[in-house]
Amino acid sequence: MTDDSIWDHLPDTPMARTGAFRLTMIERPFPGPYGSLPPHDHARARGIAASLTTVEEITAELGSRHVGDEFPHETRADLEQIRVGCWGPVTEITDAAFAHRGEFVPLAEHAEALAKLHPNAALIGSVTVDFSIRYRCFLFIHPDGTRLWADGWAGEAPWTVNGNVHDTIDAFAAHNAAEGIGFDADAEPGVMAWDELEDAVLRTVMPVGRRRLMLSVFRVRRPREVAVNLEETWLEE
Repeated sequence: MTDDSIWDHLPDTPMARTGAFRLTMIERPFPGPYGSLPPHDHARARGIAASLTTVEEITAELGSRHVGDEFPHETRADLEQIRVGCWGPVTEITDAAFAHRGEFVPLAEHAEALAKLHPNAALIGSVTVDFSIRYRCFLFIHPDGTRLWADGWAGEAPWTVNGNVHDTIDAFAAHNAAEGIGFDADAEPGVMAWDELEDAVLRTVMPVGRRRLMLSVFRVRRPREVAVNLEETWLEE
């Protein structure tokens, strides 16, 4: 059952826009690109989900899915669902609450909260929201203290960039992966292929062929302020 008490829109209200939202946490020592990850740990996934600042309470366990399975993002009720995969040193969280209109940066806030709980972990995340102009943000946190944040609107200037691309590639030792895909670390922020940087870093620190791995799906009760942000971002024109 959905929790309608904190929402202004009915559960079947259709989404006004599409997007993507993911945060990956990799504990040191990083597993690297070769080999395979261990099976999904549901108990740890539940603990991670319950600790998120976007979650007030887990209200239901909706079973396990493959990573490659479609994640519903069609109605307001879907905003109560999150996915968490825990495969040994790697945790991946899919949560629409990481996104907003660009007025503030919930992805960064939630990543910093996880970084405090897991100081030996790297965090790599991104959000895309298809407004009339696409909004995108990218985050990289290395446990040595190196941080990079970039966000902006497609085709628009200026982009906000805090941190240094070259320092991030150095920290993650991602030179070979970045060069292998032709990533230009000196491009202007508004035209830089940030998704290629994200891909290069992830491919350096962990195996990325995980579509057949399992993860857990939870229905959660949101804090009121998170519900407001979700409705503003995904439901309101």
